[in-house]
Amino acid sequence: MDSNGHNGIKGLRVLLSGPAADGVATMLAHQPAISLVRPTGLAETQTSADVALHVLESSSVHSELPHARELRVPLILAAYGEPNGIVETGLAVGAADVLVLPQPAETLVFALRKAAAAAASANGDRGKVVTVFSPKGGSGKTVLATNLAAATARSGVDTLLIDLDLQFGDSALTLAVSPRATIADLAASAGDIDLEKLKAFVSTDSRTGLSLLPAPKRPEEADLVGAPQLAAILEAARSGFGAVVIDTGPLFDAPMLAALDHTEQLLLVCNPEVTSLKNVRIGLETIDRLGFPRERVSLVANRIGAAGAVARDDIEDALDTKIAFELPDDPEVPAAINRALPVVLADEGTSFSQAAGRLADTVFAGARAKDDVPRRRFGLRGRR
Repeated sequence: MDSNGHNGIKGLRVLLSGPAADGVATMLAHQPAISLVRPTGLAETQTSADVALHVLESSSVHSELPHARELRVPLILAAYGEPNGIVETGLAVGAADVLVLPQPAETLVFALRKAAAAAASANGDRGKVVTVFSPKGGSGKTVLATNLAAATARSGVDTLLIDLDLQFGDSALTLAVSPRATIADLAASAGDIDLEKLKAFVSTDSRTGLSLLPAPKRPEEADLVGAPQLAAILEAARSGFGAVVIDTGPLFDAPMLAALDHTEQLLLVCNPEVTSLKNVRIGLETIDRLGFPRERVSLVANRIGAAGAVARDDIEDALDTKIAFELPDDPEVPAAINRALPVVLADEGTSFSQAAGRLADTVFAGARAKDDVPRRRFGLRGRR
């Protein structure tokens, strides 16, 4: 819930101003989750809006934006016509986003919700979102995601695992959870997606208390999950869970890009083999081009110590990146996978369990515990 008493993205209040605002007002008037506030003075902008939208004609982009720097809500600057100087003007006044009009109503609403949610995230008590990704299949990405989520949930943190491998995700299978619904069912449901609705669609692992939002049951259902639904789901997740772990497919597709937009830390998984290193190097270059900060990317080297594996120093040289976390080659991992049981639950004393537990403790250090239950740490426990 935000400081104004609003859950998730429902009832978004938009301060609409500018000489070309009338057309946008007509468009947004038909959006049920949007309420418009027209400015009558600066004081109203501080108490009656979640986000501000200032609309100009392209010929007046360089005109003064009254009180723009004094706003306490995020500002979106929009202009009709050619985008002459709109980006520079937006940067100059600290706009959260700039848009060239006309745009479909859905695009405009998405931009407004994203800006408001980002501001709420910066100002509120929000959970940490960690995305697990590898551009090479078979890297152990899902094994890491499920074990990371299970370890964090078992330590007392309210944890949600979201499977964004929308065509072939198998987190539910890996956890032996029979889902009552999937992310496709949630995306296709009527009405706005907020925390209350999200919790109605997740399944719970009885062994750890881990919440799971699984991938669709069939590949064609992936089309039901669009960008606005993904954004709403991820914002609802971080508003209600102390830790959110996102499992992804091996592609830079729309779900992966949506995950990056909401991610505090990206765990990039590589195996100590040439083909994996080649794909991960390309993946790092792509991440850089997308503008995701390199300091928020942590390289996870999986299956360290496997027969014939590339050495640690050679991995770092090939990727020009330091390894942040190592996961050892452990025969207990495939055995646990075939039992549909995370290794951290099957045997906490194995080398993989210990490494995954320490990774979870590091990544989610300081995450809020469920109902103020003291966190249970991994790290130093032995075999039981």
